[in-house]
Amino acid sequence: MRSSSSAQRQTELSDVFYLILRRMRFPLLLVIGVYTFCTAGLALIPGTDPLTGRPSPPLTIFDAFYVVSFTSTTIGFGEVPHPYNALQRMWMTLTIYTSVAAWSYSLVNVLALLQDKGFQNAVKIARFTRRVNQIRTPFYIVCGIGETGRMVCHGLDHLGLRFIAIELNDARLQELRMDEFGVDPPTVVADAKDPLLLQQAGLMNSNCKGVVALTDDDPTNQAIAVNVRLLAPRVPVLARIRDVETETHIGVFGGDLVINPFEQFAESLAAAITAPQRHRLRNLITGLPGQAIVPIAAPPKGHWIMCGYGRFGHMMVEELRAAGMSLSVIDERHYGEPGVDIKGTGTRSEDLKAAGIAHAVGLVAGNASDPKNLSIAVTARALNHDIYVVVRQNQLKNTPLIEAFDEDLLMVPSQIVAREFLARITTPLLNRFLRLIPQHNETECAQLYEQLSQLDPGRHPELWDLAISEQRAPALADLICGGGRFTTGHLRANPFDRGRRMSMVVLLVRRANKNIQLPDDHFVLRVGDRVLLAGSPVAKRHLELTLHDSNALHYVVTGQESRGGSLWRWLTRKNPPPIMPLPGPDDDLPPLKRTNVLYEDDSPGK
Repeated sequence: MRSSSSAQRQTELSDVFYLILRRMRFPLLLVIGVYTFCTAGLALIPGTDPLTGRPSPPLTIFDAFYVVSFTSTTIGFGEVPHPYNALQRMWMTLTIYTSVAAWSYSLVNVLALLQDKGFQNAVKIARFTRRVNQIRTPFYIVCGIGETGRMVCHGLDHLGLRFIAIELNDARLQELRMDEFGVDPPTVVADAKDPLLLQQAGLMNSNCKGVVALTDDDPTNQAIAVNVRLLAPRVPVLARIRDVETETHIGVFGGDLVINPFEQFAESLAAAITAPQRHRLRNLITGLPGQAIVPIAAPPKGHWIMCGYGRFGHMMVEELRAAGMSLSVIDERHYGEPGVDIKGTGTRSEDLKAAGIAHAVGLVAGNASDPKNLSIAVTARALNHDIYVVVRQNQLKNTPLIEAFDEDLLMVPSQIVAREFLARITTPLLNRFLRLIPQHNETECAQLYEQLSQLDPGRHPELWDLAISEQRAPALADLICGGGRFTTGHLRANPFDRGRRMSMVVLLVRRANKNIQLPDDHFVLRVGDRVLLAGSPVAKRHLELTLHDSNALHYVVTGQESRGGSLWRWLTRKNPPPIMPLPGPDDDLPPLKRTNVLYEDDSPGK
């Protein structure tokens, strides 16, 4: 990998030098020719002795080159090493005019080269590649810096992860450069579907942990995914796809995360109607950690009105009808197509009345224009004050207008994609746990929601992955490898008072190709297990102490404080400490019905 990076840097430098030599070939040859001609002529002309007036030997080649050099640069040190005769002065006059003309011609070509777009791009790419190769920590390649891309970049920066930004629109990159980040990211104005550019952006680097495809064009996102799959199969791709047809094709290339915000929101709304507790639980664990929990009223069952029948409208209609809702669709452009009931925009009261606004329980304003959606929502509320209104927001700059209207549910595609991608990046096991939620009924989902919502009261809990390994949990790995026994109950034990449980829940344990969902406190962990945890920030910090500090781990396991140093731990590494039962769990958290069942995974390689 290191040799590959070195070869790449040499390629970029050679491209710059090649452009310089190609554009400056004739000017350089002209300057060299003028210097050679003037130096040779001055070295051949005999001099004159200033004292006797007799001919003297001509200047040496070095002296002649020295005189031509400072004369050509108009420095003019004088006649050295002795005064010249008339023939030498005539030659020096010729040297002045020819060398100045050659230099002037060369400088004009240099200025033209510096203004050449191709040369500027080559220099930018070389500088970009050099900055990428200087990164020594894990990073992500973000292709497309629109609203969603900027949110993902800020999320990565908040998590302490480096990223590389690629965008074809220079204005968007200029806005990104004005934002504040912990470390200035390498950026480049280029087409992200270019395979060579992806390699220059560090795709083949071992520190590259993923590629995020967020361009405005679905075929471009598809091309990025294909390029990554062929060039670096180990690197995951997180792509936004709005066209279902494109999503089908992109799925051929492996288990990448492909998000269609329209489809995902439609499925989420339908699930909120049929299974509101399950919907609440999903929103709780996929929300941004630390943000306040905003209560969402459950969408009602009954007659709904859909305004707009584009890609988003098609998916909403399909999901709502599959959930058993009756539906009236209003659209002017697609009127006449199957499924569209009323020709209109929905901004007029006549359109909404014809759609049954008087007895409707919900309305979705799903057009691509924010002012149009707000106009529909205001008109609907004026006709039916109790109607449940769902508004699609397309641009974040319209947030003040959206906030001024008291909508029941807001659909922001950029936030949906950004939240899903950041959740996948920070907690890869979360996606597996989300797939297991449908196995729980509404009562169990409500019970789990109450427990998780109290981990950090009023705020979305922290979710993180833990790998039981020498790198992530060195003290725990040493204990288990030495024959010690460590349970999920020990994970939750407070390292300062083992009789109390921290505000933390073990959601999932991934062992080989099996998922252990919601294990109880007696489940024994092994080296190689991956654990999905939810808890408060304080619990997360305390757990790090248990996993890394052998003395704290010894106290959690045995109940006895230990102050042994590294030498003592090395001498006793083959004698694991005796396990003392943990005191019963306190009543800070409500009880939860747990299901300790092993679920076979369909794809063992993941």
